[in-house]
Amino acid sequence: MKKTALITGSSDRIGKALSLALAKKGYNLILHYNTSQDKAETLKRKVMQFNVEAELVQWNFMDNLDYDAIFSTFKSKNIEIELLINCASDFVPSSFKDVGSELLSQQLQINFKNAYLLTKAFARVYKKGEIINLLDTKTEKNYTSHLDYLLSKKLLRDFTQLAAVELAPHFRVNAISPGLVLPPKGKDEKYLLNLSKDIPLKKIGSLEDIVKALHFLLESKFITGQILYIDGGDHLI
Repeated sequence: MKKTALITGSSDRIGKALSLALAKKGYNLILHYNTSQDKAETLKRKVMQFNVEAELVQWNFMDNLDYDAIFSTFKSKNIEIELLINCASDFVPSSFKDVGSELLSQQLQINFKNAYLLTKAFARVYKKGEIINLLDTKTEKNYTSHLDYLLSKKLLRDFTQLAAVELAPHFRVNAISPGLVLPPKGKDEKYLLNLSKDIPLKKIGSLEDIVKALHFLLESKFITGQILYIDGGDHLI
């Protein structure tokens, strides 16, 4: 039986790259999206070219979703999920000048709470597996230009290590923390190249660097609770 992976935020950017990489490795896929149905359907067609099965799931992370029931339904259909990748996120500027209450709730819900709930439900229903969370190298710093986003990702970073201890030995829980790999919406590669002047390796990364980190974590069975910083050394300064 082929392995199955569930990837949240799968339809674009890093989520799409990871989904394609897993399909090439022979994983069947459950591809989550929120509003990007066209992109998700295009991705499904692409991954199925690698002779794997793919199923789309549409979840709005602002809803109260029953993940225990969702995972139990998958299991009842003999879908043995072995890998959960919490990739979905929402990158929104905010600062101390903002009132913050509504945005903070939204950022916590999308970037942290659903990964937290998915992880716990996955562990309850499936009993063994692997979990990889997507973080951000900014979690090691104290920038405040994306305050609410940063707080939510810092929580996910700490939860990664808490979960690694609690869920061992039956689950391995790790994280990938990208730096200058993809420009934010509205920016281009020149934006990243300018920022790269201030990091140790003086260059930007690529989606292939993220994919290599994924392969490393999947193949390294004696690793748990680790955060791979794919950031050219940015988190060190």
